[in-house]
Amino acid sequence: MEASANEATKIDNAITYIQSAGFTFSDEMVKNYYICLKTKPFVILAGMSGTGKTQVTRLFSKSIGAHYSLISVSSSWTSDTDLLGYWDKERQVFVETRFVQVLRAALLAYKKGAKDLFVICLDEMNLARVERYFAKFLSAMEGLYVEDRKIVLDGTGEVLYWPPNLFFVGTVNMDETTYAFSDKVLDRANSIEFTLTVDDLFNESVKRIPPEPLPLSFQDFLAYRRDLTHPELREISKRWRGELVAIWKMLEPYNFQFGFRIRDEIELYILNAQGLLDERTAFDLQVKQKILPKILGRGDSLKMLLMKLQDTFADKKLKYSARKIEEMKRRLILDDYTGYYPGQKPRQAV
Repeated sequence: MEASANEATKIDNAITYIQSAGFTFSDEMVKNYYICLKTKPFVILAGMSGTGKTQVTRLFSKSIGAHYSLISVSSSWTSDTDLLGYWDKERQVFVETRFVQVLRAALLAYKKGAKDLFVICLDEMNLARVERYFAKFLSAMEGLYVEDRKIVLDGTGEVLYWPPNLFFVGTVNMDETTYAFSDKVLDRANSIEFTLTVDDLFNESVKRIPPEPLPLSFQDFLAYRRDLTHPELREISKRWRGELVAIWKMLEPYNFQFGFRIRDEIELYILNAQGLLDERTAFDLQVKQKILPKILGRGDSLKMLLMKLQDTFADKKLKYSARKIEEMKRRLILDDYTGYYPGQKPRQAV
């Protein structure tokens, strides 16, 4: 199966649109971001401050004509009410947040059959514990149908729904001011890493007049997207299940193995990447983004695992995963601790 010419044209236009702003992100990175959104409407963009994570979300949304909202997460957030609003007993009114206003707009557009897509960027998402303020959405994400994806507003009992035309993107930094992600969060998102080379930083980038946006309607998106019921998923599974099994068996003795959700989403990503990325690159990116973020810790046994994985990935020509494992192994040697994210510290009890 190949991506439709219309889909490929719109994504190529988005790539040009972003690069016209002076960014050096590769075509592959932008395609990866789009395929992640096709696979599941929750994506994490990780990397040091100043690498352009937030700009990618804004420019990509603009290039496809999506409604874009930037919402900054505060370190003081401790519950759903910080994101969704609360009932003010003294004034007897519900204090509604901008986040809820966008949620309502997306839900109304979906009910009307409108063409609109909506993207909410939760900037510096891990300044607060994601599991606390985003808990209702982490649960709603598992619903197969819109009516299963309920979001109940505290204080009023009003029931809203997470519509399929609304996507969440979280930007994160990993340092002493932020919180690590739990497996509950990592299992439900693709984590795309933003890094800079010295060439990226010091080679002169040229800003150009961007092309006109090519709108991507909600109806187009649904036509391009493949879900777990798609008949071609079985063939994808046949081609890649053996390699997933081999990786699972390597991880299991160290308690880093993955479950059904990650297995299904890796295979679904490969299916949605058809015509945009070759299958081995798609598989490689998914091993890196869905499996490796779960690996963290210290000690000789972890070093042994990383060495085994590096040899396997090199043998299987999984260049992104092999490169990431090499980086994790290097940090383990230097810092006596390692994880997927540079600067990642041991998890603290919630």
